[in-house]
Amino acid sequence: MGRLRLTAVLAGAISAALALPSPPPSAASPYIHAHRGGPLATEGGKQRARFPENSLPAFRESARRGFVLELDAKLTADRVPVVLHDPTLDRTTNCAGRVDAITIAELRSRCRIDVLGTDETSRSLGPGDRRRAKVPALVQVLKLAKRHGATVNLEVKNAPTDPDFDIGNGFARAVADAVRASGFPPSRLIVQSFWPGNLEVFDADPYFDSAASSLLTLSVLNDAGPAIAAARGYEWVSPAWPVSPAYIATAHALGLQVVPYTLDDPDDIDAAVRSGVDAVISNDPRLARARVRAVSPPRPKIPPPPTKAECRGTAANRTAPPVISRDPKRGAPRVFAIQPKQELRHATSYASFRTKIECLIRRYVKPRLARDRPNVVAMNEDIGLMTLVTGSRGAGARGLFANPASAPSCEPQGLPCGVLAALALVDVGYARQLAAYLVRFPSLPPLAGGFVAATDTFARGWMQVFSDMARRYGIYIVGSNNQAPFRESVDPAEIDAFRDPDLPRPDSVYVATEGRAYNEVFMWGPEDVRKEGPPMLRNVVASNRKVPLTPIEELIQIQPGPASGPDAIENVRPFRVPGTKARISFATSLPAFVYGYDLGAEPPPLDPCSDVSKHYMACMDRLGANVVMQDEANPGRWTGQSGEGNYQPLEWMRSTWRAVADPSVGFAYNVTPHLVGNLADLVFDGQTAITQRGKARGKGCTYVGNRRFTEGADPEYLRPYAGPKREFLAIAPWVTPDAPRDELRATAAALAPGSRSPLENDYVETAVIADLPFPVDRSRPACARAKGG
Repeated sequence: MGRLRLTAVLAGAISAALALPSPPPSAASPYIHAHRGGPLATEGGKQRARFPENSLPAFRESARRGFVLELDAKLTADRVPVVLHDPTLDRTTNCAGRVDAITIAELRSRCRIDVLGTDETSRSLGPGDRRRAKVPALVQVLKLAKRHGATVNLEVKNAPTDPDFDIGNGFARAVADAVRASGFPPSRLIVQSFWPGNLEVFDADPYFDSAASSLLTLSVLNDAGPAIAAARGYEWVSPAWPVSPAYIATAHALGLQVVPYTLDDPDDIDAAVRSGVDAVISNDPRLARARVRAVSPPRPKIPPPPTKAECRGTAANRTAPPVISRDPKRGAPRVFAIQPKQELRHATSYASFRTKIECLIRRYVKPRLARDRPNVVAMNEDIGLMTLVTGSRGAGARGLFANPASAPSCEPQGLPCGVLAALALVDVGYARQLAAYLVRFPSLPPLAGGFVAATDTFARGWMQVFSDMARRYGIYIVGSNNQAPFRESVDPAEIDAFRDPDLPRPDSVYVATEGRAYNEVFMWGPEDVRKEGPPMLRNVVASNRKVPLTPIEELIQIQPGPASGPDAIENVRPFRVPGTKARISFATSLPAFVYGYDLGAEPPPLDPCSDVSKHYMACMDRLGANVVMQDEANPGRWTGQSGEGNYQPLEWMRSTWRAVADPSVGFAYNVTPHLVGNLADLVFDGQTAITQRGKARGKGCTYVGNRRFTEGADPEYLRPYAGPKREFLAIAPWVTPDAPRDELRATAAALAPGSRSPLENDYVETAVIADLPFPVDRSRPACARAKGG
C-alpha cells in the first residue's frame, strides 16, 4: 500500500472517530451469515440445537434459506482441507486427537460429528442417531454452496494459538488450492482470519482478485481492527460483539464493511442492526432474520401509477405502434423489447424518470400481458445512465446535454467529446461524494469517478423503479447501467456524505463498496429471491457484467467483467425463466459479436469459456443458453459507419441474425432492444428486433439499407449477411422507410446532434413483442408488422 493510501485511510479513521456519531435513528437490512452452517434454531420461543455444526445438513438448510455460509477450514495429516472448527476432534466427533494427525480417508471412515449445536449449546447424539454426519471436505461444502448460489465466508483456522499453527503460507495455500479445485466463484467468497498472513496468500493470488478479505479480531483488539484492515487493503472487518456506533463509523469511513460475531441473543442482534452493521454472524440465522425484519423499516411503498394524462406527456415526438408476433403455444414466454427514446426531461427528478419508465410499460406492456405465461420486458443497455443527471447535482450536465452546441463535438470522428465534458460537470455536481470516495479509493478512475459518486442516485433512482415495476406488474424486467456495487448504510456520517441534497435527510443511503464502475445488466423478477440487503436488489434474479468492452467504455474507464475462471462462467451462465424452457443469457452489445471465429468457419478446438473476452457467444452456447438477451446502446449513426468502417446495419447482422443462423451454436432466439436519442454529441440509434433460429414463413426482411450486398463498398466477409432474412420474427421501423444508402445516410445526418434540421433527435420510440415457444415454431410468419396494438 502506498503512503498516500495509508495517510488517507488513517485520516478518515481519525475524522470518523472524533465525530462520535450517535446510534442511527433507523436500520437497514444486513446480510446474515450462518455461523458454522447455523446449527441452532429458535422454536416455540426456545433456542434448540437442530443440526451438527459445520455439517452438510446444516449448510444445505442454510443455503436453501438464502443465508451466507460461514465455515472453518482445518488440514488433515495429508493436507486436505476439511470443515472443522477445532484443532482436535474431541469436542465435535466420536474420535479424539488432533485433526492434522489423521488422514482424510481415516477421518471419513472412522469419525462422525456426534453433537448437535455448537460449543455450550451442544448435546450428544447416540451411535444410531441418523443426524450424525461425516466431517465434510472443504471442496464438498463449496460445491454445495455453488449449486445453491450461496456466498461463503471461509475462515482459515491457522492461528498462533493453535497447536497446528503454520507460520509459513503452506496452510493457507492448501486451503486456496482446494477453493480453486472446487470451482467455486471467487466473487462469492469472503476469506476471514485472525492471522493476516493467511489473508496475504489469497490477496497475492490473482485468481482471488474478486474475493473479499476480512480481518477477525478478539474483543481486546477490536479497536485496532479497522485501521489494520484498511492499511492492508481488506474489505471487511469482523469484530467480536459488542462494538460501538463510533467503531462502525470508523470502519465505514475507511471503506470497510462490518460483520460482528457471534450474535445469538435477540437484544444483541437488534442492537447490531440499529448500530448499522453490514452483516451479522449467528449460530441461529433464522432468529437473526426475524430480528432483522422486526427492527428494519418496512419496504417503501410503490408510488401510485401515473395517470393517462401524465403518460401522454412522456411520449416521444415520433412514436410507432408495437410490432407483435404472437404464438399460442403454452409455456412460451412473451418478450417485450422496448425501444425508448432518451430525453433529458425525463431525468430532472426521480419522479420524472419513474413516470417515463412506467408509462412505457403501461403503453406497450400492460395491455398485452400474457396471463398464461411469464412476461419478460427487455429495456436497453444504459437505460439507467440518464439518472446520473438527476436533480441539482446534474443540472450543469443536463444543460450541456440539452445544448450540444455549447460543448466541443467530435461526433463525426466517433469520439464523445461533449459527453466527456458533461461527465466533468457531473464530477463538479458530485464533488462532495467524490471527495469521500477518493479517501476510500485513492485509485478511483477520474473519468469513471462520477459513476461511483452517483451510487446512491442510481440505487434509489432507476434500480428502485425497475424493482418496483417487476413487482407491480408481475413481470421480469431487464435494464443496465454503468455503476459500482453497493450496500445500504444507516451510518449518520455516511448519510451526511452521500445523501442527495435535494431530498429530506433520508434514513439510509446506498454506498459503493468498490471504487470501480461496471457496465452491468440486471434482471428483476416479480418476487423477492433474497430476504436481506438493499430493497431494490432483493428481487434481482440474474445479472451480468459486460466483457469485453467497447473503445468508448475503455476511454471512460469502465471496469470489464471477468474473462476467465469460475467467475466468468457464473457471469455468462443462463437464467431459466420459471415455467418455461427459456434459458436467458446476456450479451450486452459488443459481446454478442464475439465468437472467436467467422461465420461458417470451424470453431477452434478449445474450451470457449476459458476466455470469454475472445469466445463469448460460444461460451454462452456451451452453458446451455437458448435466448440471447442483447441489450443495446449503439453509439453512432445507424446508417453510418461501424467501428470497423462498414455499413452499420449490415455489421449488426453479425450479432442479431448470426446468433440464430450460425450452425456452430444452438441459440433459439435473439432479443435486441435498442436505445435511441442524442446525448450531447453522442448518437444512439438502431432498430429493435427479435430473431429466431429456422426460417419462418414469408419473404423475409432486413434492417434498412441491407436489401442487397453493395459490391466494392461492403467487405466480402459480410456478403452472407445481406438480403432478406426470414429469421426475423419482428423488427422495429426506422425513422424513414428503406431507401438507397445515400438517402438513409442523409436522414442520419439530419438526426445527428447539431444538424439544426427539423429531424434533429427525432428518433422512433416503439416496442417489439414476440412469444418464444420451444421448440421454435417455423410455421409462424416472419417479419411481423405493426398493427396498432
